[in-house]
Amino acid sequence: MHQAAAALVLLMLTAPPSAAQDENAAAQNLTLALPHPLAPGESAWIDVQLGPISKGRVVNVTTATGQPLGTISPFGARPGQSAGTYTLPVPADAIRDGRVAIRLTITDLGGGPPRAPTAQEVRGVTLGVGGAPR
Repeated sequence: MHQAAAALVLLMLTAPPSAAQDENAAAQNLTLALPHPLAPGESAWIDVQLGPISKGRVVNVTTATGQPLGTISPFGARPGQSAGTYTLPVPADAIRDGRVAIRLTITDLGGGPPRAPTAQEVRGVTLGVGGAPR
C-alpha cells in the first residue's frame, strides 16, 4: 500500500504541467484597477508601453477569460529602439468590480508557441478612464 502511494506521489511530481499551468506560464497576467467607477459617457482603455520588439513579433492582449482586446503589431521601429505606446479600448463588460484582468502574450509570426513578454518588451501597462473614447 505504501509503495502504491509513493508511486502516485512520484508520478504527480514528475508529470508534465497541465494545460492551464502552461497557458499561465506563457502569458503575463495583470489585474488593473480603475481610477474611479465609470460614469455615464465615460470609457476605459489600456495603454501598453513597448520596448524593443523583434521583427515579426506581435503582442496579443486579451481579458483573463480570453476575450480579445487587441493585437499590437509594431511596424517601423528600428532594431533596439522602443516600439512606442499603444492604446486599446476596454469594453465595459470586461470590467469586474472596478478591475480589468488582462493577459499579454508575445507571438512570433514565423512560428513557435506564444510566450510571456519580458520586462524589456512590455515596459508598462496602465488603465485609463475618460469622457471621450481614445
